[in-house]
Amino acid sequence: MKSEYIKIYKNRLLVSDLIIDVLCGKMSVSQALNLFPTDNNDINIKCAFDALVYREADEDLRKKNADYAQLQDDYLELIAKTLKENQNLPQNVISRYLKYNKDNLIYKKEKNLKDVFEKLKRIINF
Repeated sequence: MKSEYIKIYKNRLLVSDLIIDVLCGKMSVSQALNLFPTDNNDINIKCAFDALVYREADEDLRKKNADYAQLQDDYLELIAKTLKENQNLPQNVISRYLKYNKDNLIYKKEKNLKDVFEKLKRIINF
């Protein structure tokens, strides 16, 4: 059980660092998403993944609206800070992401044909 907590914390640190690297321009969103941990046991990491996906999807809007881009980056920075401190995201944030993002898009190992199709579907959408 203790090793599971350590694994979750290490994954949160990794995700926090990936978000900061994106915000600092050290890597692209797609590079960061490819480095995300594949463990599906932490809803906070799923929400962070979804938040980065939105940043990528909102690229045109971000170019047109600097205030929106800054707000989105501040929000990602808050997520990174929360994960770095090994805290859970507020329940209202988690609930909002689950309302609009029921599917878990984080990569997983392809164990069967369905998993292969899910991965292909995700790749096509990027």
